Amino acid sequence: MNQALTAPLIYYDLLERPLTALEVYRYLRADAPELSFFNVWQELKTAGTQASFIQEKNGLYCLSGRQKLIAARQKRLKLAQLKWKKLKIIGKYLALVPFLRLVAVTGSLTSCNTTKQSDFDLLVIVKKNRLWLGRLLLTGLVGTLGKRRHENFTQDRICLNCYLTENNLEITAQAKPRDFHSAQEYGRVTPVLEIKPGLYEKFIRANLWLANFLKNYPWPSKRNAKTIKPPAIFNFIRLIFEWLLNRKTGDWLEKITGQWQNERIVKKRQGERSNADQVFVSDECLMFHPRSKSDKLMKAFNRKIIM
Repeated sequence: MNQALTAPLIYYDLLERPLTALEVYRYLRADAPELSFFNVWQELKTAGTQASFIQEKNGLYCLSGRQKLIAARQKRLKLAQLKWKKLKIIGKYLALVPFLRLVAVTGSLTSCNTTKQSDFDLLVIVKKNRLWLGRLLLTGLVGTLGKRRHENFTQDRICLNCYLTENNLEITAQAKPRDFHSAQEYGRVTPVLEIKPGLYEKFIRANLWLANFLKNYPWPSKRNAKTIKPPAIFNFIRLIFEWLLNRKTGDWLEKITGQWQNERIVKKRQGERSNADQVFVSDECLMFHPRSKSDKLMKAFNRKIIM
């Protein structure tokens, strides 16, 4: 098989997840030849029949000798469906947070590849010049709900690991390494709460660098049953607080809370810094991935690709 065709199977094997033919087509590397979905499906079908490098069962494809992942996927899919329902219940309360513009899911839940202990990784977009105040209010609400992720408490907890402002939607190379892994991660971003209409599409357009790693990006829009529709009263409450905090008082609070949070971040990193950390801090982007596994994952992927 063409190496570019096997790349998605190799990458997701490292995440212990088999793929459908459509997923293989969607996750193709940018250097893959021009192929239709039918071409990809035919080649996978032929390779699966020959039982060489890959194997197929019930429409799912995995590397040879990894058939156990197919049964595991069925269990993880059911678990992920339950987690999506839980997130929708929690997520509607996030609409109360002033200056919040969009909430999207990243991580294992976007590929329905969760375990029981998996948390909810969220990407958050807030109003321009309200990053720090918005973060403080959102973190406070999540903590009040008892759903904030801590090191020893992860199951169904919220991990707020990425913040962007609505005027700066690009995930830059300084904020996150640009490679096949990050392209997969942000390509699968699934919006669940879009307060400012059209912001998700703007996010996609701002991050077309993903197409340097993914052949068929951007993928079809993910407007689906996962979208959260908060009560109208929540939107009204948010607008009232935005009106109160969108004046000079809000500017002052943004400055003060920004200084305070910056100091806390620096102090915390001094005690926990690791070579695997992927942390980026600015007034328009916050990225928190301490002890990230992405570098280790990409090294393992590259080793398997060249074998």
